Amino acid sequence: MARTVFPDDLLLTQVRVIRTYAALARPCGGHITDLRHQLIADLRDLYAHPYWAEPGRSHADLVELRRTARARAWVEAA
Repeated sequence: MARTVFPDDLLLTQVRVIRTYAALARPCGGHITDLRHQLIADLRDLYAHPYWAEPGRSHADLVELRRTARARAWVEAA
């Protein structure tokens, strides 16, 4: 399967979603509400992105976006 090229802003939004989910999974001291608000805003931006309105976009593209973002988040964290 050919790799899909995603817009940078879409990819960065997915990376933020992944990091926010990870932060919510860790015990933290009181920033849960802020993290949830950030997650909601990022998910809204992710799913409302114009990329998804282009013809031929499918669930497979969303899965590929998540894989690409996880790889990028992993590399940036190292």
